[in-house]
Amino acid sequence: MPSDSKKNLTVYGLSHAAIDASCAAVAFSLLSSKSITNDYFIQLVIMYNVIAFGSQTLVGLLVDKYRCPKLSAISGSVITASAIPVSFLSPLYAIILAGIGNALFHVGGGTISLNLTKNKAAAPGIFVAPGALGLLIGTLYGKSGSFTAWPLLIIIAILCALMYYTKYPEINYKTDEKINTNYFESIILLLLMTIVARSVIGSVVVLPWKSDIFLLVTLTSGIVLGKAFGGIIGDKYGWQKVGVISLLISAPLLAFGAAIPEAAILGIFLFNFTMPITLVAISNTLPGRPGFSFGLTTLALIIGVLPTYAGAGSFMSQSHSVFAIIISSAIVLYYALFLYSRKPNV
Repeated sequence: MPSDSKKNLTVYGLSHAAIDASCAAVAFSLLSSKSITNDYFIQLVIMYNVIAFGSQTLVGLLVDKYRCPKLSAISGSVITASAIPVSFLSPLYAIILAGIGNALFHVGGGTISLNLTKNKAAAPGIFVAPGALGLLIGTLYGKSGSFTAWPLLIIIAILCALMYYTKYPEINYKTDEKINTNYFESIILLLLMTIVARSVIGSVVVLPWKSDIFLLVTLTSGIVLGKAFGGIIGDKYGWQKVGVISLLISAPLLAFGAAIPEAAILGIFLFNFTMPITLVAISNTLPGRPGFSFGLTTLALIIGVLPTYAGAGSFMSQSHSVFAIIISSAIVLYYALFLYSRKPNV
């Protein structure tokens, strides 16, 4: 990987962790300070998820149209930073600002990451991976009872400066590349179904040992490493083979071993292999639209948590349901990547 690409990954990966940490810290500090009720906290979290994840498709369209990924990432960081002091004044406005800022940053940074290793999954996986670590740090910081604005504001300011002075790669905005119109819609739909299934599992699997801080940190490390190595290993040995096998192995571990930390953490590690693979497969199927492609994947994520919001989480969290969802996801991914491999530009 060229040195410029490594520099971009470092800057935007660290920024990803900082942005997600800030959003989580803002949310959980509101609950920790008892400035809002538990019910209102849940409403704000749902609102945040809808804004942060549901709006990225529209943001992606705009970023692609105006070709401004760096501006999107930096402005998103600034807006997220503004949510931190606002949280001491208005929980509602703080959550809205955090959601908007998060969406802008993710689309901008995601667009850049998709163009660091052309048509490969390694760079996007490494870009997305630190987000889970940021969420953990932000959650713990917000719950600590000693939340203050200045540490996060300083970190975001430094990272904004680094993003500004880091030259990003040429972005592929050529929309006239050949695609296989016979399979185009099917590929996109099947890949999005796989992402929805991953989101469902992430929202319903019950891990009763997560209250142990050591195990929680280990679990988060498994998520981070799974997303990072999924792209690297997938590029080397083939997306279809790596993605499908990792899902098949993770199915019994998560369905029947969720109460066993070692089994569940290994399952989570393998389960996250598909994240960069599905993201880049969608982006490659929609040439010249990296922002929109990134936004589609996050839209699928928010769709995946809707069953939990609707009260179906208890049924879907049962072992047989988890197993069936993951196995079905593996089958769908296999067929999606089979059709993808028949595209003329791959």
